[in-house]
Amino acid sequence: MSVAHIIIMVVLKVEDLRKRYGDFEALKGVSFELESGEILGLIGENGAGKSTIIKTLTGLTEPTGGRIEYFGKDFREFRAVKESIGYLPEVDSLYENMEAFEYLSFFASLYGVKDRIRIEKLMDMLNIPEGKPLGEFSKGMQRKVAIARTLVHDPLILIYDEPTGGLDPSTSLFIANFMKELKNEGKAILFSAHNMYYVESVCDKVLILKKGEAVYYGPIDRLKTGKEYIVQYRENGKVDRFATKDLKELNEFIQNLTTSGGKIVNIYSEAMRLEDIYFSIVS
Repeated sequence: MSVAHIIIMVVLKVEDLRKRYGDFEALKGVSFELESGEILGLIGENGAGKSTIIKTLTGLTEPTGGRIEYFGKDFREFRAVKESIGYLPEVDSLYENMEAFEYLSFFASLYGVKDRIRIEKLMDMLNIPEGKPLGEFSKGMQRKVAIARTLVHDPLILIYDEPTGGLDPSTSLFIANFMKELKNEGKAILFSAHNMYYVESVCDKVLILKKGEAVYYGPIDRLKTGKEYIVQYRENGKVDRFATKDLKELNEFIQNLTTSGGKIVNIYSEAMRLEDIYFSIVS
């Protein structure tokens, strides 16, 4: 795919989103936006509210409060917007007796799409084989078919729930690179994930959730401005490693090390990983 000229616009705006199940408040006033040509990652522990957000955005459950706008219009008053969304659930059941082209053609017909070339192109981009039923596909290949299904009607917004959950590293990497290509076409992508490396390598922004609340929303780069200082040292005949984010603590460690007869092998700094930042926020 070539990089398209993208007109940046807010395609999704969520304000003070709330969801209550009886006495349990699953979402407690979450707000965020999604722009065209942008990838937003939802991260948080199980029960933090990720799937609840996705279910409300796709109309699978009604929010208790707040507002969801697609293209500046209230979601509940704008049914046609659903045709602009491609949704991938965490657990997907395919029609295992169908072949891939037949399966994708069927779902394309539900949207009134009769473009055989588009389906063939999607299968080619995702390396989906022809000539055998979906039940004989690997888990990773079945996931690729499910992703192709979300794209048959050429939606502007993609909402994916754990798109690489349970997949092998090579398939996960393939899907990550494919999502970047979709972003370059101008697609707006929102997805939930537990794999921090995957989120860090793909997303422009993250929404970190804790017990139904947004504890951080914004660019990954802004979140990763902190540095970690690492000291490799030798003491009592052993080489070890010390790490800290605090310069005062670093200086105290070096002073104590040299006083006790230890020797510094190397000192360097590196940007903190998203995983480390995430656990420092939610713990």
